[in-house]
Amino acid sequence: MRTDRVERRIPEAAFAAVLLVVGLGAMAQTSPWPIKAALYPRVMAGALVLACTACAVLAALGKGERPGSRVDLEFSDDLPPALVRRRTLEACGWIGGFLAAGWLVGLLPAMVLLVLVYLRWVGRETWRFSLAATIVTWVALEGFMVRLLHLPIPAGVLTSLIGR
Repeated sequence: MRTDRVERRIPEAAFAAVLLVVGLGAMAQTSPWPIKAALYPRVMAGALVLACTACAVLAALGKGERPGSRVDLEFSDDLPPALVRRRTLEACGWIGGFLAAGWLVGLLPAMVLLVLVYLRWVGRETWRFSLAATIVTWVALEGFMVRLLHLPIPAGVLTSLIGR
């Protein structure tokens, strides 16, 4: 039984070590970048390094994931294919609409617009809640991305044509 546990730990530790190297490589790759350009990649790489270090240590000590009962993944066929197709197309439409809005009016207005339209139409929330959530989203994005971090957010095609 002990060798079975050791055999399971080796792949876990090896996988964590590979991802740890990827995270450290990303940190090293972004070291010459300006802080604004490197902020997000460094935060993500730092989280990856911390998580993989913890996983590698836990796997090496044998404190990692314990074997549990097998889970049978059986996907149900109880939804009609037409409904599945419609929902898939709706999701693709929302993603495409967001990308188109980001291209036309800019990323920040598109995010705020997406929150409002999605909550009101799909979520069927009240106007009061939808507008409140939209205002909170705008304040958070504008305050964090523009005012605090001074990140340049490109204008959309229409806003650059208007000459904002």
